[in-house]
Amino acid sequence: MSETVQPVPEVPAPKPPEPAADPAKKGIKWVLLLILLSLAWYLAADRFTPYTQQARVGAFVIPVASEVAGRVIRVNVRNNQDVQAGDVLFEVDPQPYQIAVDRARADLESTRRQIGASTAGIASAQANLRAAQANELKAKQDNQRLEGLYREDPGTISVRLLEVSRANREQAVSQVAAARAEVQRAREQEGGSEEDNALLRSAATALSKAELDLSNTQIRARSAGLVTDLRTDAGQFAAAGGPVMTLIAIHDVWISADMTENNLGLVKVDTPVAIVLDAFPGEVFDGRVRSVGYGVSVGQTPAPGTLPSVQNSRDWLRPAQRFPVIIELSEDARKTLRDSGAIRAGGQAEVMAFPTQGNPLNPLGRLFVGFMSWLSYAY
Repeated sequence: MSETVQPVPEVPAPKPPEPAADPAKKGIKWVLLLILLSLAWYLAADRFTPYTQQARVGAFVIPVASEVAGRVIRVNVRNNQDVQAGDVLFEVDPQPYQIAVDRARADLESTRRQIGASTAGIASAQANLRAAQANELKAKQDNQRLEGLYREDPGTISVRLLEVSRANREQAVSQVAAARAEVQRAREQEGGSEEDNALLRSAATALSKAELDLSNTQIRARSAGLVTDLRTDAGQFAAAGGPVMTLIAIHDVWISADMTENNLGLVKVDTPVAIVLDAFPGEVFDGRVRSVGYGVSVGQTPAPGTLPSVQNSRDWLRPAQRFPVIIELSEDARKTLRDSGAIRAGGQAEVMAFPTQGNPLNPLGRLFVGFMSWLSYAY
């Protein structure tokens, strides 16, 4: 009995192993994706969350000068001292101005006496006018009687007597005119009534000016602030209008941020902003847009008769034009800055605006601003 041979099943050949994924290509893909996402975020953020590092702390800088000239007798402040409105900063010698006040007061009293004498002169002139008018009336009546008698009977009176009567009448009329002119002259010499007298007003104004100059020998702070650049001491001469120190109104500051034109498309007044100050690392302050600049200087205009100058730029991309945006700090931020005393005019800041509410880029923007605030510790 013969045995049947069973066919041996064929074993399929093993497949060659697939080549492993190249980690470099995978990394390149992730890098390209990250670059695309960053570019998209940059383009969108430039419009919806505009950001700038070109921002400065602004404050009113007030030159302090004396309104009157004189020698400085006392300086009551020192550099970097905090002062309040009304504090006396320095004093000028008041003696010359006190003398001027005394002289003006004496002139005013003398003017009052002159007005009193002029008033008496007016009364005398008015009495003379009344006497002249009475004399005129009598002369006219006498002349009228003689003229009537002469018309009725020319032989009753002589022509000589009639001529004398006419002359007396004309003389009386002239005396009345002279008396009226004397009354007018006396009134003009007086300068008007006591309530509206030009001479009296002039003397009173001179006294007020002298008293104002005397009060201005004490130079006071017009507003609260910080004294800096002190350049005077007792004994030096202070010229009227010549600054001798500077007052920085540090208690009322703002932020001036320079933003590019394409940043300003959605930025409006009252747009909320986040502010990072180099003086306060790790802190983010709130604020709002107070105003947006509508013009900047682009160079001097050529004078008539000259040719314009042209600047040749070889850059592939022209730099973006920036415009100032004035930002007002919130009340809490202003209080924090006032209490700290660390804020300085001209200090650097970073600003990000959020012109659209509910935008998904806003949280990312605030994270970025928070990161930059902590980065201020490093630089």
